[in-house]
Amino acid sequence: MKDKTMLIPEKNNIRIKEQEGKCVIFNLETSGFHMLTSDGNSILELLDGKKNIKELATYFAEQRGLDQLQLEQDFIKFFEELELRKIITLK
Repeated sequence: MKDKTMLIPEKNNIRIKEQEGKCVIFNLETSGFHMLTSDGNSILELLDGKKNIKELATYFAEQRGLDQLQLEQDFIKFFEELELRKIITLK
């Protein structure tokens, strides 16, 4: 089984607008609207098509003093949910 922390999340064709402490995502391909917290948006902002889940979790764990292994698991779930909504693609 492939190590999911090595998957690289890439943003799909989306637009993000901040509104009242939340972020509204409009998916141009599906015409769907999605709501994210500002933390979720902070994660999306770092997606560059090069960093894998492990690298993103390491960065946030260091920035916020969180447990990296737990964050890796949380990020896997987060990105899998975003992929289901066609907001990102995991490669």
